[in-house]
Amino acid sequence: MKIGIFGGTFNPVHNGHIRLADEFKNRLGLDKIIVVPDKRPVHKTWEDLIIDDMRYDMCALAFDRPGYEVSRMEMDRESDSYTVLTVRELRKQYKDDELYLIIGSDMFLIFHKWYKYREIMENCTLCVASRDDADSLFELRSYAFSFLKVYIKELEGKGIIISPVQPYKLSSSEIRQKIKNGADVSEFVPEKVYEYIKKRGLYGYPKE
Repeated sequence: MKIGIFGGTFNPVHNGHIRLADEFKNRLGLDKIIVVPDKRPVHKTWEDLIIDDMRYDMCALAFDRPGYEVSRMEMDRESDSYTVLTVRELRKQYKDDELYLIIGSDMFLIFHKWYKYREIMENCTLCVASRDDADSLFELRSYAFSFLKVYIKELEGKGIIISPVQPYKLSSSEIRQKIKNGADVSEFVPEKVYEYIKKRGLYGYPKE
């Protein structure tokens, strides 16, 4: 099987996350994508970070459809949440399957700083979401060659696949700010997720 791994803070999960996952699932013919909410992202601050169970619940609501699985493996891990640990765990579970790690271009451009990044590359194909313009693609290709020693012709190189996509309208932080300001964000997050946010009064929404 071809298994995708899609990690993130998902604070909150929004339609852009879903569109990105669908993009790689359809393009690569992935049999399943495992969505892995972070417990303690080592590269982000804790500001406005909703507790683990609520972010897991929102992901479960957003990806409640065939071909997706939401995992608590990072949230339930006692140690810090490094991607290589998740990859190791999934490699044991899917010994003979192909693993594809889905990341954004911002994370890819610092990938050489990730803990044991070479081990990740040995076990996964990196699927990188990029802006659909020549400068962005050039930047990713240059980074891959300079730091990872991978030559990317067009959109693919050894163990790396670039997928140009239109950037989503808003980031999670911008959605949180809109909610805090009392704005309607129903067009940016799945309906069930928005109902969850309103019911529990998350991100400054007046609790029902």
